[in-house]
Amino acid sequence: MTEHHIPTEEELDILLAQQPQFDLDAVKRRTHSRIGAAPERPRRLRAPFRGLLIAAVICVLSVSAVTAADYATEGRISSALGIRRVPAEPASQPETVEKLTAPVEETPAVQAAAPAPEPEPVPPELDEQIAAALQVDTAQARRLRPAVQAVEQAAEDQDIRMTVLQTLGDPSCLYVKLRFDFPEGSPLAAAGAVKKEDLARQFERVDLSFEDMYSYTYSWHLLESNGTSATYLLKIFNTSHNLSGQTVTITFENYGSPHMYTEDEVLHLAGDAGKPFTTIIHPDGTMLWDAGEEDLAAVSSEVTAAPVSVPDGFTVTRRADGNIVVSYDGLHGNQIADVYWVPRFDTVIEGKWEQSWTLSYQDTSLYWTGEASIFSPSLTVTRVRISPLSWDLELTARELTGDALGSGLLFNEKFTMRLCRKDGSFTDLSIDECGSSGKHREDGLYTITDMNFHSRFDQPIDLTDVAAVIIGGVEFPLG
Repeated sequence: MTEHHIPTEEELDILLAQQPQFDLDAVKRRTHSRIGAAPERPRRLRAPFRGLLIAAVICVLSVSAVTAADYATEGRISSALGIRRVPAEPASQPETVEKLTAPVEETPAVQAAAPAPEPEPVPPELDEQIAAALQVDTAQARRLRPAVQAVEQAAEDQDIRMTVLQTLGDPSCLYVKLRFDFPEGSPLAAAGAVKKEDLARQFERVDLSFEDMYSYTYSWHLLESNGTSATYLLKIFNTSHNLSGQTVTITFENYGSPHMYTEDEVLHLAGDAGKPFTTIIHPDGTMLWDAGEEDLAAVSSEVTAAPVSVPDGFTVTRRADGNIVVSYDGLHGNQIADVYWVPRFDTVIEGKWEQSWTLSYQDTSLYWTGEASIFSPSLTVTRVRISPLSWDLELTARELTGDALGSGLLFNEKFTMRLCRKDGSFTDLSIDECGSSGKHREDGLYTITDMNFHSRFDQPIDLTDVAAVIIGGVEFPLG
C-alpha cells in the first residue's frame, strides 16, 4: 500500500533549484520567430501577453513537480497562478440498462380430481349355522344380509379361546354366534367328539350387559360340539332401547356341567317360627331330635365340612366323627329348605372369557307412526314396527284415574295382528307369547298409560311385499 508524503519547505526549495532557469529574452526571441514579428525594444507587457507567458512557464515546468508543490501548499501555487482546479469527475460507470423481462404467464393450478366415492360396504353373508338354526332359506338369507354384522373378536384364558363370530339383529332382537376352541389334551377333547355328556356341558355363569340398557332377556343353546370346539347361539330380546349402536359385553365363567346330586349330598331342613332346636344326625342315619349340651359334648368338636349355602337362622356342620349337627334359632319364620354339601356345578375348566363390541347393522324394519284409535277412543296406537325377526306395538291409554277401560279392552278383545300383502293376501301373526310393559303418568283427572307389546318370530318372515299390518280391524300402512 502506497504511503502519502507531504514535502517540507526545505525539500521544495531544493526541488525548485534543480529545475532549469527561466530565460525571458530567449522566450521572446523564440516567440517572435514563430509569429514572424521583429523583436521590439522592451516595453511594458500587456495583460494578454502576460497570460501567454504564464502558459509557457507552466508548459516548461515539470508537471509532477508543480503537482507535488501545489499539493504540499494546499493549492496556494495554483491559486497564485490564477489556475482554477477542476474537480475530478468520478469515473463514469457503464449505464445500466434495465432489462424488462416478459411477463410470465402463470399456469393455473391443476385441480386435483375429486376422490372417487368409497363403495358402500357389502354386508357379510348370513352364517350357515345361524340360517339353519332359524330355518332360513337361501333367498331369505340374502334379504337378511343388511342386518348381519361380522364381529370376529376373540378373548383367551387358560389356553381356551372364545371368538364372537357374527350377529343378526334388529332394534329389539339379536342373535350372536360364538365359538370356544379348546387345545388338544383339554378335558373336553379327552371326552371325545359329540358325546351325550358334551351336549350337557355349559358354563356356570353367562352374563350380558349393555352400555345404556337394562331391560332385556336372553337365552342360548349349543349349535355344535366336538373334541376341540363348542359353538353357541345366543338369543337376546330387548324392549326399551334400539340395540344397534349399543356396546354389549358378554361374559362366560367356568366351563363344566350342573352337578347331579346323590341323596347323601342333600340335606332336607324344616323349622317352625318360635321353636328353636338342635338335632344331631348320626352316620348311620338315625337322628337325635332334641339334643342337649351333654349330647353335643359327646360328638367331635372338629368341623370338617359345611353346606354350600344355608338358609337364615340355620347352622349346619359336619363333624370329624361323621355326625351332622343342625340348629335353628326359630326367629326366621316357618322354613323348609334343602342344603347341599357339594357345589351345584362341576367345573371342568376354570376361567373367565369376556368380550365387548359395538353393535352396528342396518335396521330392516317397516314402520307406521301417528295416532289411531282401536277398540275405544281412549286407546290410541302411536307406533307399529315389524321386521323379519320381531315386532313391537306402542299404545297410549287415556282414562279417568281408577278406571282401566282402555287398557282392559286391549286384553279383553284378544286383539289379532295380520300382515296385508300387496297382492291382497293376508298372513296371521302369532301374538300368544308377546310381552308387555307400561308406564303410568297423571294428567289431571286422567291417568295416561304408555304401553308396549312385543314378540320375536320363531322363524324370520318375508317382508318383501308387505303393505300394511291390521290390528283389531284397523289397517296401518307400513313404509
